[in-house]
Amino acid sequence: MSTDDGFWVTEETYPGFRISHKVLEGRSVFVKRTRWQEIKLADTVNFGKMLIIDGLIQSSEKDERYYHEAIVHPAMITHPKPRDVLILGGGEGASLREVLRHNTVKSVVMVEIDEEVVSLSKEHLLSMHDHSYNDPRVTLVIDDAIEYVRRCVNEGRRFDVIIQDLTDPQKDSPSVMLYTLEYFKAVHEILKDDGIFVTQATLLYPSSRAFVIIHNTLMRAFKIVRGYVTYIPSYANLIGFIIGSKEYDPSSVSKEEIENRLNTRGIAKESLYAYDPDIHISYFILPKYIRKDIKSLNEISTRDRPVTFPL
Repeated sequence: MSTDDGFWVTEETYPGFRISHKVLEGRSVFVKRTRWQEIKLADTVNFGKMLIIDGLIQSSEKDERYYHEAIVHPAMITHPKPRDVLILGGGEGASLREVLRHNTVKSVVMVEIDEEVVSLSKEHLLSMHDHSYNDPRVTLVIDDAIEYVRRCVNEGRRFDVIIQDLTDPQKDSPSVMLYTLEYFKAVHEILKDDGIFVTQATLLYPSSRAFVIIHNTLMRAFKIVRGYVTYIPSYANLIGFIIGSKEYDPSSVSKEEIENRLNTRGIAKESLYAYDPDIHISYFILPKYIRKDIKSLNEISTRDRPVTFPL
């Protein structure tokens, strides 16, 4: 969007709400339509390089750690010894970067549907991936997450932690079926007996309905389900995450145990931008209006009636 004071990139998050970021003077906005989605890369005044997919902001250099530390570390720390990790999505490589910080990790499979997102990120978003794709523990697979999960079910492959860092389930997007009961049951099947799954679960204001539907759906597939939220400045909104676990409760890990696991895994608290033991514990204190919605809404997401965002 061009105005008298320069060029702006604008996200219409839902009807009646838009957020705009000014592009640095003299910088162009990279735009490409791939087989799967529209990709934009803009260099903004306040947030640095910003990756935008299908009109929604995914990551920005200045605040991506709020998001990526939140989606990765609560699940990884809750598991006592995560060795084999699967990342679904996350093409900019920042979730991969955070997973690899845990010295317990022996292998990471990253599945991304759009190879062009990975190529763009490798070339332009070094600050996000930090050469993580070159780590010998990493296997990059260009494939649809549903198809990859289905093959793992058939082949009997299992993981300690699965991190779903995907785009929102927008109508007609490749992610829309990745928030359904049938899919979550397949994810449950490819986790080890004490495995943990975490997914991003949409923005939460003005409505938490999509988050609650995803939460309710996971409750049908997992023994332990815990939602949590954090604020992302470039989104100007709260974003939700939900953990589904077979054995370990992320809201019950003590501050002392979190501290111990960070230390033994070689992760200095000072090296983390947002995550620490106090934040881990506070994450799981959901705002009152979300807790109220969880109690009152019973809808779930299925293959025949998948949740979409915005509703």
